[in-house]
Amino acid sequence: MEDSRYLNNMHFTIFDYIVIAIFLISLSVFFQKPTPIYLKFFPIYFFGALVMGFWEEWVAQHGKYNTGLQNIWGVFEFCFYFFVLREIIVRKKIKQIIVCVSVLFVVFEFSNLIFIRHKVGFNPVNFTFGCLITVLACIYYFVELFQKTETQTLSRLPAFWISSAILFNTVLSFPISAIASFLEESNKVSIANQFIYRNLDFISDIMIIITAVLYAIGFLCRIRIRESE
Repeated sequence: MEDSRYLNNMHFTIFDYIVIAIFLISLSVFFQKPTPIYLKFFPIYFFGALVMGFWEEWVAQHGKYNTGLQNIWGVFEFCFYFFVLREIIVRKKIKQIIVCVSVLFVVFEFSNLIFIRHKVGFNPVNFTFGCLITVLACIYYFVELFQKTETQTLSRLPAFWISSAILFNTVLSFPISAIASFLEESNKVSIANQFIYRNLDFISDIMIIITAVLYAIGFLCRIRIRESE
């Protein structure tokens, strides 16, 4: 009965609608051949993000902290970013470095969650390291891309749009999460804090929409539209 009441009271957020839309769009990669292996994992990633979002809402509605779920999901999310960037980067030495960094990242992140930081709440240290590694890998990809001698049509290059989406989302998520974490640590309820929270939500929604658009272009840019004769 409790679960059925939750389902009746449950409402979809903007994030939920956007993730559902981009999940459906990502399924198009299975109808385009040949398809890079990293693109085939995106539907699984978006489905996981959607399930995690629903789970966090369920936990929050039951009066419990959902930051533990966010912290764990964050580790898997960054590892997925590392995997994607490793796949689109050409240089083998950098690929090997990304693999080593990913392993060290997972060990550090879970060690920090389990043994070091016992405080309930968002883990800014783990998030900062994940953002830093992701941004550095994205920057290297763009440097590598624009150093190539052969000309490439970026508008039809999925890796360019996917990496742009990852970079854009990571760069903007960091200050938003940092401000939100600071307000949470301050434990002050004021009109100013409420105003900042509302604006952070608005900025976050805009960020999610733009990120989804970049992802969608990456999934659909290979589709050729035949001109009618």
